[in-house]
Amino acid sequence: MDVLSDILRTVQVEGSLYFRTAFSPPWGVIVPPYKNVSRYHLVVRGSCFVYIEGFEKPLRLEKGDLILITNGTEHRLCYSVDTECLTLDEVLDKSGFDGKGALVWGEDDPGETTSLVCGHFAFESERGKLLLNALPPFIHVPNTEILHYGWLDSATKFITHEAFKRELGSDAVINRLAEIIFIQTIRTFAKSNGHTQNLFAALIDPQISQVLEQMHRRPERAWTVDGLARTAGMSRTILSERMRDVLGISPMAYLTQWRMELAHEALTRGRDGIPEISEAVGYQSLSAFTRAFKKHFGRGPGAVRRAGQTV
Repeated sequence: MDVLSDILRTVQVEGSLYFRTAFSPPWGVIVPPYKNVSRYHLVVRGSCFVYIEGFEKPLRLEKGDLILITNGTEHRLCYSVDTECLTLDEVLDKSGFDGKGALVWGEDDPGETTSLVCGHFAFESERGKLLLNALPPFIHVPNTEILHYGWLDSATKFITHEAFKRELGSDAVINRLAEIIFIQTIRTFAKSNGHTQNLFAALIDPQISQVLEQMHRRPERAWTVDGLARTAGMSRTILSERMRDVLGISPMAYLTQWRMELAHEALTRGRDGIPEISEAVGYQSLSAFTRAFKKHFGRGPGAVRRAGQTV
């Protein structure tokens, strides 16, 4: 399994559909912040503007555009740049939306209706920081780019069909398709944004990616910086400098983070005992593993195991 697939597996993405909209002008909605989610909006008809917290200028979304707003950032969707916006709760209340059909809101020309398919991707609250911290505030996939990827064009059309037909099982189909779109969008972003200093830059660096692959393939091995450097034909000094330049952390710090992700996943999904999990992620000393785990997550492996059993 490649490094990105390995990381995405531990993140445990879960898609959820909110609604499809039928907004007629003037309309504007403030979507509040929310932890551990990335929200998505697919423009099915019409166009709109989106203001994302932390950015002064709005982004215009056209028919067929897809936007992922990561890390639960607050944002505003509106018909025009000067439209007054209400909170999402106010819109839901005033529209009388009961969870069925479209969320209808607005006043004037129904011929200018903006239809969106809106939802979110939820993440396990403690895992996935390696990936989630590397994501930008938003990823905009314009319709012109979607058309270049047959898988994305087909998936967005299928989601649109299911959102409007609302047949038996539609929510399940939409949510599974949305999860695939999230993964594919991340893959595309990783390929085209490796110039930044983050995980994605590391994944397309020929030598650093070899080192990460070895860590992921054999996390239980007693790795040293020298040993990792040899796998990529580098000196330990050059590897340490490159890792800090590209990822901002040392090779051993990355290894520790990945081991902790694996341990957390095993505690919440598997049945192995804590000593077995400790050994599987490279710790011969249970006390050393417990200290590292608690430092990383703020609570011990026993607490995580118990919490997972009550879900």
